[in-house]
Amino acid sequence: MRNLGEDTGYPVGGNRIMALSQEYQALHSRETRIRITLWVLIPALLLVVVRTLLWHQYFDESDKRDRKFIDGREAVTGMHCANDRSRWAAVVALVNYGTWEIDEVDRLRGSRGNWGTIDKVYHSNSEGEEHFYSSKPPLFSLLIAAQYWLVHQGLGLDLLKNPLWIIKSLVFLNHGLLFGAMIWAYLSIAMRFIERRGVVICLGLALGFCTFLSTFAVSLNNHLPAAACVLASLCVVIRIVMDKRDTPLNYFLVGFLSALTVTFELPALAFLGLIGLWMLTHRPGLTMACGVPGVIVVTVCFLGTNYWVHESIWPPYAHRSDGAVVELIDADDAATLISGRVPESMTMFSETMPGMGDFLVESHPLVGRWRIYDFQNSQRFALQRVGNLYEIRQWDNWYDYEVNGRPSYWLPGIASGVDQGESSRWLYLFHITFGHHGIFSLTPIWMFSLMGIAVAWRDPEIFWRRLAIITLVITVVLLAFYAFRPIQDRNYGGVASGFRWFFWMTPLMLMMLVPAWKIMKRSLLLMFLWFVGMAISFYSATHGFLNPWQHPWPFSDT
Repeated sequence: MRNLGEDTGYPVGGNRIMALSQEYQALHSRETRIRITLWVLIPALLLVVVRTLLWHQYFDESDKRDRKFIDGREAVTGMHCANDRSRWAAVVALVNYGTWEIDEVDRLRGSRGNWGTIDKVYHSNSEGEEHFYSSKPPLFSLLIAAQYWLVHQGLGLDLLKNPLWIIKSLVFLNHGLLFGAMIWAYLSIAMRFIERRGVVICLGLALGFCTFLSTFAVSLNNHLPAAACVLASLCVVIRIVMDKRDTPLNYFLVGFLSALTVTFELPALAFLGLIGLWMLTHRPGLTMACGVPGVIVVTVCFLGTNYWVHESIWPPYAHRSDGAVVELIDADDAATLISGRVPESMTMFSETMPGMGDFLVESHPLVGRWRIYDFQNSQRFALQRVGNLYEIRQWDNWYDYEVNGRPSYWLPGIASGVDQGESSRWLYLFHITFGHHGIFSLTPIWMFSLMGIAVAWRDPEIFWRRLAIITLVITVVLLAFYAFRPIQDRNYGGVASGFRWFFWMTPLMLMMLVPAWKIMKRSLLLMFLWFVGMAISFYSATHGFLNPWQHPWPFSDT
């Protein structure tokens, strides 16, 4: 990639190479690098600031999309939807009440805003008491809570009393500035491999204005931090592979950052595995001695935080089905149990549930399913009909509950709109690639990333060949992973302005734009298509200008 004659398409030799070398040196002067970075960075951050400040300030009461935020009292909190309310509920519960249980926060409504969320789970604690918890993995929430604790203790500010500007400030600190750091890092990489100033600026503008990372920089979410971890990992890999800086710290950082990506996006396990394999083939000794400990540190923090919150090392989304079978009964015994009496043939409940009043069998929206609650031991069980028999299973479905007559949003028949899931896998696959939530239809510049994969595949530099393979493999794995999920998970990421489960891949797709320019600059047609793609990508990214949690422009749920 660093062969100037090959990169530019100029013939090798003569005054062309001399002029090009001077241009390359001029581009890489400190003053020029700073100037280019500021040209892209300042407008991108200003746009994030404007969107952050304007959100919840201007609404059209005649627009149904704005009406729900006015009626729902979200306008006074700085939160955008149930997704970020779930994280903020955990943050304020931990700092204000000293607990991860969000029951008190979740029921708050009124002049100080709506704190209720559908993104919650319900399970018992160590004392056998059932409570609500955020369904989001708690490690990121703990990081935000630590910052809020400093604000709460140092300045005396309270999220429940004055949420708006505290939330806006913390979001800008954790997302706005992080987004700016990503622009700086990506421009540094681009200027290393590209000698044309205009091309570097185009790539910087693509990240700053034409991806959904800019869209989601104004709302607390896991996607932007995940993407930042991917880009940071690639920066360290460049140091190791291309700069030959095989230091223990660099290998530790690769393991740490790639593992941290997984804490934000579970499918990033593919990224962790492939980067780990790359480092293992490069320097197996340092990878095992320094890279693996970096992964272990993150793993311990992630699993340890889960256990602290839920008394399970696995995050909430791993608790979506019943536990092990504890007893198998026939239809007559099941009918007796459902009526409120313990069948004589049962040994499981003979002592713990001796009669009516010590347990309760609750009906369920699913036919052939019941919930059993043992009051004496504060335990819950599932009763499920399987053919002619009935299974009593340990309870492990934290998304299955009904509290004070209000059922879980995620129960069958409750979810509405896009949350119901796409019934056809092939239709779902089409819509997440080229349809109304399409990766390539909403952000057409990624089509050029596919071209970059083809170019990098044959690059003489091993870094680009390996990166092309990783990008292609992860893209295919992700599409297959989501297309073959159960129907309730084929929901396009809920109400969001893009297919948000792909956002963490943004740095990999951006990297592939670098080799793509080797082909693009030789064709006026490709250059024209690039700017058309940038325009469409920009429109998609700014369609959710004030609130990223709305449907993409091609999608209609009416």
